[in-house]
Parts: sequence; C-alpha cells; structure tokens
Amino acid sequence: MDNNARRRALEGNVRRFILFRLFYSARFYYPVFTVLFLDYGLTLEQFSILNIVWALTIVGAEVPSGALADIVGRKPLVVFAAALMVLEMGLILFAPMDSPTLLFLMFLGNRVCSGLSEAAASGADEALTYDSLKALGREQGWSALLERNAQVVAIGFSSAMIVGAFAYDPAVVNGLLATINPDWSVSEALVIRLPVALTFLTAIVCFLVALGLYDLDREESKAGVDLDQRAWNWSAIAAAFRQIRAAASWTLGHRFLLFVILAALALDSVGRQFVILASEYWRAIDIPVSWFGFMGAGLSLLGIVNARISRYLVNEHSPLTNFLALSAILMTGLVGLAFAIPYWGALFAIGAFAMMSMVQFLSSYYINREVDSHRRATVLSFKGLALNLGLGLASLLYTALVAGLRNDAGKARSEEQVFVESLAAFPVYYLLLFLLLIILGRALISDRERLFRKRG
Repeated sequence: MDNNARRRALEGNVRRFILFRLFYSARFYYPVFTVLFLDYGLTLEQFSILNIVWALTIVGAEVPSGALADIVGRKPLVVFAAALMVLEMGLILFAPMDSPTLLFLMFLGNRVCSGLSEAAASGADEALTYDSLKALGREQGWSALLERNAQVVAIGFSSAMIVGAFAYDPAVVNGLLATINPDWSVSEALVIRLPVALTFLTAIVCFLVALGLYDLDREESKAGVDLDQRAWNWSAIAAAFRQIRAAASWTLGHRFLLFVILAALALDSVGRQFVILASEYWRAIDIPVSWFGFMGAGLSLLGIVNARISRYLVNEHSPLTNFLALSAILMTGLVGLAFAIPYWGALFAIGAFAMMSMVQFLSSYYINREVDSHRRATVLSFKGLALNLGLGLASLLYTALVAGLRNDAGKARSEEQVFVESLAAFPVYYLLLFLLLIILGRALISDRERLFRKRG
C-alpha cells in the first residue's frame, strides 16, 4: 500500500470509529429495557438472573479481550464485537413467546453475547483509532476526536431513546400506519419486537462499519506473534494471559495511571448506580411516565455539553484539578437528589448523568496518552473491568441498604419511601470513596508532579 492509500485508510479508521460508536450505542430498546423483558414473558426473577449473567460475562471477559486485542489485533476484536451484537439482537428478535424454556434460553444467550460484545469492543476500537491518529502524526487531536465522538453518540443515543419509546407504543405505531393506509395495523405482540428489530438493523450497519476498518496491526508483529498469520488458538490465548500479567505489573508500577483508574471507578460507580435507578426517581418526583423517554433523551443530549467541558478540562487543567471538579459536580447533584424535590429535582440528576460521559472522556484521554501501543488495549480493559467492579460493589451495598430500610421494624414504609430515604446514602458513600482515594494518592504516588501537570 502506497503512502497516499495508507493515509486514506488511516483517516477512514478515524471516521469509522465515530460511526461504530454511534451505531453500537443506538439501542432503541433502552427506554423500555425492563418492561421489554417482562412483556416477552420473563419473570422478575429471570430478569435479575439474566442481568447477573451479563455482568459476570463482562467482568470475566473484559481483560482477556483487551489482551487479545493487543496480541491478535484490534480490528478482529471490533469485528467480533459487532458480530456478537448482531447475534444478541437476533436471539431476542426471533425468540418465541409461547415457549417459556426456549424463551429464557434465548435471552440467556442474548445476555452472554451482549457481555462478550461489550468486553470485546471495550478498548479495542479506542486503541486502533489512537494508533491511527499517531501514525498520521495527529495524536494531539485525540481530545478533539473524543469530543466529536461524544457529541455524535449523544445525539444518536437520545434519538434512539425517543424513537424506541414511541415504537413500543401500539397506539402510536398503529396511528402512524393509519395515516398512511387506514387498513394497516400491527398486533401488540409485533410492536413489542419493533425496538429490537430497529436495533438489529443498526447492529448490521455496525458490523459493516467494523469490516471496513484498516487493520493497522498488520504492518508490524507485536509480542512475537505473526499478525499476518493470526489465529485463535491456544498459543494466542497463552500470549494474551502473558500480556495481562505484564500489563498489570506495568500498571501497578505507574501509580498515576492506577490513580486515574481508581478515580474513574469512584466517580462512575456512584453516578451509574443512580442512572440505573433513574426511572424510579422520576416517579418519586412526580414526573409522568410518558415523559421518561424524553427525560433520558434530554439528559443524553447533555453529553454534547459534557464533551466540550471535558475537552476544556484536559487541555487547560491538571488531572487532580479535574478530579476535584468532577467530584464537586457529582456531590452537588447527589446532595440535591436526596431531597427528591418534585419536578425540579430532575435538575440535580444532571450531575450523576454527566459522570458517565465525562469519566469516560477524561480516563480515556489520560490512559491513551500514557500507555504504549503494544499494551494500550489491555490497560484500557483494566479500566473497563474496574468500572464494572465498582458498579457491582455499589449495587450490592445499595441492595443491602434497601433491605435494611425495608425491614426496619420501627417504621412502615412504602417502596417509594424506601427509595427516597436511600438517596441520602449516595453522597455519604461517595464522600468515603473520595477520602479513601485521596489517602491512597498521597501514600502511593511518589511523582505527585504528574497530578498537577496540565498536558503532555
């Protein structure tokens, strides 16, 4: 490949990174996620089991997939992730509602494929894109690319939330069809599958985008593996686990990166735990159910503003200043949420929702800036693993808290009262994490100048 063709291919990787993230995240069933599973015929117990399986799959596959991306190449992992997305959506699109056992098994397959896909995509697409920018001599443009990606994904995600919510309403769908032809209508059973069908189509587009990536890893061999003859065999798997050990040892020796990962864990785990419970919060502050989709879409669109703020922070302020700024935003939101103010309480949710995009932006920026290419995907997978473990710990503690509040013999509480009372624990929990992180930072980071350095 001549230089001009190679440059075009590298530029294509940068464009396709944004397209991949856009179509990968545009999941039309998200605004009706829980309801969708139940309307298919699953029980709440089965729904809980499926989510546990999904979380365990991600935790188990996150780091090995990152290491494989560094060993066998980044493009194969991205293509694998997109193929799994097609499979996961196909499983529930064609799942039979009249066979409970087969239905559960197909949804179980969906959760396993979804977890593996999330793990495979995590880090591999970023590593390939950052290496492409570096090969073009434009790695300083990484923060600008992250900002543009966050803006596009925010618009796509919010649009998918609104369309998905409307597509799940039989009255809306049949009303729209009636304006085209009065004789057209669809059954409620078919409407249930519409958000899934739309996501299945975006999964196919996502797969085609991934196939068009330029495999930069073919230009050189890494870690003693011939990438032109790459194969999914025991040798590659063994090399992947050697890569994990080496990258883990390297990360532990670079305390600044360890601080970045732990800070991301603290901020994201608390913010994301609230986001999971957001629909219950909307109900507690008297937001009508019909507005839930618009609430999620509106808060997702704030990702455009968050991206601009995040880029400003990494370009103009030090990592420690940025951590303190994000902590202040989150704490302000958590304290306000605890009051559960009708209607106006929604404003305080901005702080929690902002953490998901801002933490991803800042942690991605610092990790890609600090890590060498041959271990980049593996270290990024450490971040993904940490965020999922942090969410798991927060979920377990929250479950125990709610159980304790509900079983308090001294008071009789409704489910909504228990939920509102539990909100007071969020700022307390984050404050404890914040203090622990500051103590660890002072004790472990000898080169504290890195925490105060702005760029480079």
